[in-house]
Amino acid sequence: MSLNPIVLSIPIYFTLIGVELLVERMQHTERYRFHDAITNISCGMTSQISGVLLKVGVIGMYELLYTHAALFQIPRTWAWGIVLFVLADLCYYFAHRYSHEINFFWGGHVVHHQSEDYNLSVALRQSSLQGFFTFLFYLPLAILGFETEFFVYVSALVTLYQFWIHTEFIGKLGPLEWVLNTPSHHRVHHGRNPKYIDKNYAGTFIIWDRLFGTFQVEEETPVYGITTPVRSWNPLWVNFGHYFQLRDQLRETPGTWNKLRVTFGKPGWRPAELGGPHQIPEVDRATAQKYTTSAPRTVNFYVLMHYVVLMGVAAVFMFTQKNMEPATRYLVAGWCMWAAVACGALFEAKRLGYLLEPVRMAASLALLLFALRESALFLPAAAAGTAWLAGSLVWVYSFRKVFASTAATTAASHAYA
Repeated sequence: MSLNPIVLSIPIYFTLIGVELLVERMQHTERYRFHDAITNISCGMTSQISGVLLKVGVIGMYELLYTHAALFQIPRTWAWGIVLFVLADLCYYFAHRYSHEINFFWGGHVVHHQSEDYNLSVALRQSSLQGFFTFLFYLPLAILGFETEFFVYVSALVTLYQFWIHTEFIGKLGPLEWVLNTPSHHRVHHGRNPKYIDKNYAGTFIIWDRLFGTFQVEEETPVYGITTPVRSWNPLWVNFGHYFQLRDQLRETPGTWNKLRVTFGKPGWRPAELGGPHQIPEVDRATAQKYTTSAPRTVNFYVLMHYVVLMGVAAVFMFTQKNMEPATRYLVAGWCMWAAVACGALFEAKRLGYLLEPVRMAASLALLLFALRESALFLPAAAAGTAWLAGSLVWVYSFRKVFASTAATTAASHAYA
């Protein structure tokens, strides 16, 4: 199977984000915050990397059903491609809807809703866990007889469509609002205003929400995010934090039936003896406070420089991982995850993150030399990598006072699990 269309579209994603940033600067508005945008992109990167490593099982299940249970052998034609697109979009609607309505599934989708901003980088903010649950909703397509590779490509188009709707720079689009999911409709979906919660689940066609009673028109500008903000820039915590909270809630919930309701009922459900379901709080855009941290500019610039390297390594990984030796593949994937978590730790002035940064840099050089051990580029890479390591260590040492104590202003926001 060739590269996933989503991976091939990554350069387009970043080009459009750059255009949106330019428009933001020209209009003197604040749609992007550096820490939030970096976290969004980190979540997208970790999602794609984990997807590469885990998709064998997910795609394998689809292929198994197609091979042994398909009712028909549907050909690859443009006409059937359109039919498959519509059906995949319908499957997406239900996968998306139940990702909101089942607490355990919500833990695999909540990542996408955590950002308190709304811009194109939010489209990249995806969970590393969601695919474990949502793939179940697409299996009927295998039984119908849509072969695996045909399904992978067409369903990817449903995902690609949704990138452009994550923007505040496009208003309502007239008659298109009746049929298609638009930025206006999707802004509603990302709002945490009580009347916007659990509305507009559509991928491409808003008609599903109109048909199944989950449609809400955009009225006042939404307040974005989730009702219980995650308050972290750590992509590892934002992916798993919900499940730690679920664990704690299950511990205090009496009775097996109640525990099942907590796990598989709607998010926020509690038994009456614990106060009943959580009520969705009213929010006011004028007074809502976004989570923020105040890392010094030198720290931000350091993270940006290393993040450029991380994005380069991640891109090489996504395009070449099939040709890597297994050990190299897993080491590079692990390094990318570590680097993304390190960025969040530096943003939050985590002392442990500062102390581990020299270790991470040394591991980076070791990984580079391991990956190129049989290449003619080994010596030039060793020289360049050593210079980069030395410069980075001096740079880290220069802002050591920022991390002298965990009493930094953000230290009380939460502790990593």
